[in-house]
Amino acid sequence: MLPIWQPKRFDLDEMVRTQKRVAESVVRKNGFKKLERIAGCDISFSEGDVAYSACAVLDYKSLELIEKRVQRVKLRFPYMPTFLAFREIEGMLRVVAGTEADVFMVGAQGLAHPRRAGLACHLGVIIDKPTIGVAKSRLVGEAKEPQNRKGAQSPLMDGKDVIGAVVRTKRDSKPVYVSIGNKVDLKTAVKITLETTKGQRLPEPLRMAHQLATEAMRKS
Repeated sequence: MLPIWQPKRFDLDEMVRTQKRVAESVVRKNGFKKLERIAGCDISFSEGDVAYSACAVLDYKSLELIEKRVQRVKLRFPYMPTFLAFREIEGMLRVVAGTEADVFMVGAQGLAHPRRAGLACHLGVIIDKPTIGVAKSRLVGEAKEPQNRKGAQSPLMDGKDVIGAVVRTKRDSKPVYVSIGNKVDLKTAVKITLETTKGQRLPEPLRMAHQLATEAMRKS
């Protein structure tokens, strides 16, 4: 299925067309009946074209780590703003292959992307699973600063479109940017983000995945 969503060469026109297909394929409603296991997915970059992709699977209720996977990956595409998915998706697919989780949380944008096709959307559409994008910075859109308390939020707007939510996960800390990846509605995406945050700015699935990827990179 990968060739359908991943250009074989660096071609901006083809990449834009792929993003359009991804955006049109995103399902914006919940596509799961239970929520027992949640996976966090992140990538840390080493030197040159090498990166480390990690997936941490947690029990949703206790937030205890159930399974962890790390893969050293070679990047085929250069870094370009708004085209991040083409650089990272292959490594992320390798690390989530065979992973059993009800929802996948990605440390990147989902619909909060100029063409509504962030990495969380690409991953969700390709694996046909519920995904959420939780990013540390804003890529596009405008929003009011949420109140300084955990759970405070404000809509992230791009013109008249609500493309995500700016969510305060910890008092006296910068907010995160939550958006739909696939098969999750925005209200549920925010709820999951807050329920999996435990005293830190990042939700536990992403914090653990980032830690795994960073440790692997440092040991290389």
